[in-house]
Order: sequence, then structure tokens, then C-alpha cells
Amino acid sequence: MIEYTGYIKKIRFYSESSNYIVALIEVEQEDKLITMNGYMNNFNDYEKYAFIGDYEIHPKYGKQFKLSEYRIIYAKESEEIIKYLSSPLFKGIGKALATQIVNTLGEECLEKIKEDKHNLDLVRGMTEKRREIIYEALTNGDYDQEVMQFFMGHGISLKNLGLIQAYYQEKTLEILQNNPYQLVEDIDGIGFKTADELALKTGGTLDNPNRIKAGIIYSIKQYGFNTGSTYCYLDEIKIMFSKIIYNIEEVSFNEYLDELIDEGLIIQRGDKYYYFEMDEAEKNIAEYLKIRINKPDELFDEKEVERLLTNYEKTQGICYAAKQKEALNYFLKSSCMILTGGPGTGKTTIVQALLKVYSALYPDDRIGLVAPTGRAAKRLTELTGIYACTIHRLLKWDLHSNTFAMNKSNPLDLYVLIIDEFSMVDCLLLSKLFEAGRGINKVLFIGDYHQLPSVAPGNILQDLMEAGVKTIELDEIFRQAKDSGIIQLAHHIIHNEIENMDLFEQYRDINFFPCINYDVVKNVKIIVKKAIDEGYDTNDIQVLVPMYQGVAGIDALNDALQDVFNPIDEFNDSYQIGRKEYRVGDKILQLKNRPDDDVFNGDIGTLVEICRKDNFEYLQDTLIVDFDGNFVEYTSNTFNTITHAYCMSIHKSQGNEFKIVIMAVLSDYYIMLRRNLLYTAITRAKQSLFILGNSKAFMHGLANYQDSRRKTSLKSRFKTIETLNVYDFLE
Repeated sequence: MIEYTGYIKKIRFYSESSNYIVALIEVEQEDKLITMNGYMNNFNDYEKYAFIGDYEIHPKYGKQFKLSEYRIIYAKESEEIIKYLSSPLFKGIGKALATQIVNTLGEECLEKIKEDKHNLDLVRGMTEKRREIIYEALTNGDYDQEVMQFFMGHGISLKNLGLIQAYYQEKTLEILQNNPYQLVEDIDGIGFKTADELALKTGGTLDNPNRIKAGIIYSIKQYGFNTGSTYCYLDEIKIMFSKIIYNIEEVSFNEYLDELIDEGLIIQRGDKYYYFEMDEAEKNIAEYLKIRINKPDELFDEKEVERLLTNYEKTQGICYAAKQKEALNYFLKSSCMILTGGPGTGKTTIVQALLKVYSALYPDDRIGLVAPTGRAAKRLTELTGIYACTIHRLLKWDLHSNTFAMNKSNPLDLYVLIIDEFSMVDCLLLSKLFEAGRGINKVLFIGDYHQLPSVAPGNILQDLMEAGVKTIELDEIFRQAKDSGIIQLAHHIIHNEIENMDLFEQYRDINFFPCINYDVVKNVKIIVKKAIDEGYDTNDIQVLVPMYQGVAGIDALNDALQDVFNPIDEFNDSYQIGRKEYRVGDKILQLKNRPDDDVFNGDIGTLVEICRKDNFEYLQDTLIVDFDGNFVEYTSNTFNTITHAYCMSIHKSQGNEFKIVIMAVLSDYYIMLRRNLLYTAITRAKQSLFILGNSKAFMHGLANYQDSRRKTSLKSRFKTIETLNVYDFLE
């Protein structure tokens, strides 16, 4: 190990979420700046550090100093101390007062101040406010240093230190020392393996009860997120468990599983095992909807409704079909219904009429319109003329605490709730929405059950339909949609009517090009260049594939398409983040919800400005992305929440529509190819659809219509009557 002493001179990259840093350091032992990488927490340009580590050869950037541990070295000589105390760390102190402190208290002044801040009272010109500023600045990092020393003393990587400290703050050491496995439950981004490594290095044993119980919980939750299931069977828990913990006797496993059941963290219903949150979520959803399903029909003025609808038809030049009118009437009289149907069947047009008629009948009733993604909400606003938002925004989700401000004790002030793109909504989120929506009298779910279900556990739309929630399915393709090959293809998929690729020869707006995986990038670029020549831009064209890796994966296609849509230009600014280069003008995809900034997972924007750190307006490097007039800033702690959007996953595309969709269907994707995946991708296209790949793979995907791994029990909960608990009446 090599130990250097010196200062951080320039930060090339820093992630506040992970504390990973790449910086140039000036050290006393060398006459040149050294490139250092590693993990640091709460550092600054003015403090002197001991940097401990060794050199490594980076495959791309060459020789670098790899930081293993570090510590603050407090100044010992008068000149250094004065420079330190008059730095920006000590606001309002200045060189004159710093000199006075050293002259009065000597070169041991820093230690004296930390021991007793009232030693500063001996300094001429010292005020109570200045005393507190100095003391706080000197001691502010003491606890952080203690935690850091705990990590390094046990040979633990500093990689996750920032995440842990940000969550637990002053309780960090207590949690780390007593039960590191708590991190798995509390901190998004820290899995069982990380917590396990930490626990074992701090003296934990392989047979520690906390370890085994955490492993069981993790296994159940991980199975759910891997498969989309809300429960699993005992054998499935054991298989997941055996991948992370070895050599645990079955007797011990069963003992601790029983303890978790007794503690209420795991719920056993027959041979099904649930994490308690998932069980509670399914139960809440079923109870909420059963109450509304069983409500008597509401009376309304049928003649007035007919008059209002007829007037609306005249003004819009529309003649509604019988099923559309049935949907309107059922919505008016019922407390709960599902409106479904494929593309071109008039879901949007009848919802527009439904809102007009309802608002005319009941002008004082508050209506809430929501969708799972920002893009879907924006489109809903444009179509209805009524403000729509994401579910997270409606519930006022707090990113940092992962809680919702709108909840059972602080309910939503709404009478009607309409949820669009409902197939994307997962079990936990819907449960939270219903908890806050106890006063809602009328709920309308709008979605296409042929699309992909939610990424998170649950298969809500399908389950509710099968449970008997009133469903009106629009199946008539209207005249203007009949000429669309995209819509025809979608409905042929719905009705399982595709036996070969002949359909692609019948319509100009759908195209299939046979090609192998190595030719996908080349052919996509050809199609894109031709579309650009015809006047389409980056917002009109979307490439979709199901996987990130591989020669025809999302990463490879984004790299290639960036050079087509936004080539390198000496006058165009760029910024490197890891292996990715971001250029002004790039199409950007948001990967995580940021409700405080009104930007959500799946939103698409444009990188409009790159602002370098100047210690004045920008304290760190900043990227500014324009999301349809909403300008959002990204710094090192949020760089990992964005990526290029020239190509995206089919899951991320849900809730969006594009004029041109280019999708690859290859044998490489066999494991992921399913009917609902292909259907979802196809129905994102409004004008033109291009499919590149293997016809055999395409037909395989169409035949694979069952996602047998997704297990849910929501449907069955509608058939059971839950036992009333006395505590239900005391809430």
C-alpha cells in the first residue's frame, strides 16, 4: 500500500449517490498531479488528506491511483492553520480572525476548539455566532469519520457508505453494529449480498438468525420481482435461498421461516407464501373494489344524457357505436368499471364524451385523471382537456423517504378517479392509491389487457376482469382505422389469426425485413437516415428492442443512432459519464421517478445545455434536460437516472406513441419473446412500423402468449369473505 498526503485539486467525476470519485490530487510526495479513483464521503478542496491505496492499470484511462482508505490530516503549522481557518469552510471568519485564533490558542488550536468550543472566547473579536460556525465546521465530519473508520477497520468497501449514511444519519453505526441486514429492507440499491458481506466482516456468523431470516425475506421478494408474482411456493423460496446462503439445514430454515410467519413479515395462506406488503396490497385492492362493486346503481336523467351526447356527437362529427354508449351509461350508474379494447376501437373518443357529459351533469364533482407514466399523463391531458398526472404525483410521493403524503389519514379530495394505461399499474402502487382514495365514489380503469403487465408484481387488469369487475370491451375497428396495417396487425394478433408473414405484403405502413443480428444496426441506420431525409425528426422515430446487451441490444443501437441523429460537432458541447458520451441535442430517457422535479420514469426529453462547475452559478457539473418545457438539472448524484433514448426497451415505451417504430425481433431474444411484448411494441407505432429480424422468431413470440411464471391471487380474493377484526373499527 502507498500513502500520499495532499489535497484534491480537480474533480473529474463524482456520484453523490455512490460516493465514487475520479479526481486529480496534489501530493507532497510527487511533483505532479495524480489521477485517483475510489470512494470518498464529505470531502472538500481545503482539507488535507492521507490517501492510502495502490496503482492500477485502467483498460481505457491507463495508470490510476486506486483509493482504499483515507483520513483527514489537520494542519499543524501556523501558516497552514490560518489558511485552513480562513477557507470557505468557515464562513465569515477571514484571515485576520484566523490569525488571531492561532496567536491566542497556539498551533494546537484546532484540538483545543474541538475539546471545548469556549476556548474560542479567549480570542479578541470572537462572537458567539463565529464561535458556533468554527466549532460546527470542525466537528461536522467527526461522526462521518467514525463511520468511515468502522468501514475501513473491517475491510469493507466504501462504495455504499453514502447511501447508508444518507438514510440512517446519526443511527448509522448502531444499525451497522447490531443488524446490517436491516439495510436490505430500508435502502433501495443495497441487496442481500452487500449487507451479508458487511455483516460477516463485522463479526457476524453464517448461522446468525438475522442472516437466515433476511435471506428468506429477500428470496420471497426477489422471486416476486423476477417473475411478476405476488406469492411463491415453499420449493421456490428454497431454490432462491440456496443461491445466496449455503449449508443451512432444512430444520433451521423451517424454524426461521416459522418465526417470520409469527412476526407477521411472511404471510402463509395454504401452500402460498407472501411478503406481508404484497399480501396486504392484494387484500386492500379486493376489499376496496368489492365495496364499490356491491353498491346499488346510481340514478341519472337518461333523457338529459341522451341530449348531451347527441349535441356532442353533432359538434364533433362523431356517431358513437352501441358499445361506446353502453360504456358511457354504465359509467354513470356504477361505482366501478373497466373499459378495454385494442387500437382503433374508440376508447379515447368515448372517454372524451364521458367526461363532457359527466361534467355537465355534476359540475361540482372533482375528477382525477392519472396514468402510470408522465408521457401517458400528458397525452391524456391533451386528449381530454383536463389536467392529468402520474399516480406518484397525485399521491405526492417523496423520493427520499419513499412515502406518500396522500394516504389513509390524508385522503384525496376526489369523487371520480380515471386511470389510463391501467395494464402498467402494479399491485403495491394501486393499493397505495386506494388507501388514499377511500372517499372516491366512482373508478374507471382504462387499458388494453393484451399489452404487457406491470414490471413490478401483479397482473391487475387481467385479474380484475377475471374476478368479475364489470368490463366493456370495445372490439369494433372504426372506419378511419381500418386502412391502418398497424391496427389490423394488432387485431390479428389479438385474435390469433397470423399463420405467416403475408400480412406484411398487404399494407404500406407495416414492413418486415429479414436480417441477422449483426446486420440490425446497419439496417436500422439506413431506415432512420431515410426517415430523416423525408422530414421526420428524433421525436418521431423510436427504435425498440427487448434487451440491453448484445450486438443488436439497446446499448449498441443507442451508440450507433447517436452518431446519426446527433453526430460529433466541434461546435457542439459534450460530456462523458462512464462509457457514455452525452452531447447537447441528445434524446434523453428518464429512468427513475423524480416527483419533486415533475419528471418520471419513461419520460423523454432533450439535452439542451452542459454547464461546467464554476464555483459560482454551478457548484458541480450539471446537465440540463428539457422535458416539453420542463427544464430539469442533473448532477453527479442523478446522472445514473438518465440514458440515451434513441433506442429503448419495449417496457419503457409503454404509455408512449411514435410516428415511426423500428423494432428488432431476433432469435437472440427467444427467452423474452412473448405475444404481449410484440403487441405492445407494434401498438406504439402511429404511422409506420418496421420489423427487422427473423420471421421464425416473430412467429415464436406470437405463439408464446402465456407468462406462466406470473402468479397472483387477487382474483381469488374476490370470492372469499375476510374475517372482520375488531381493530378495523378502531382505525
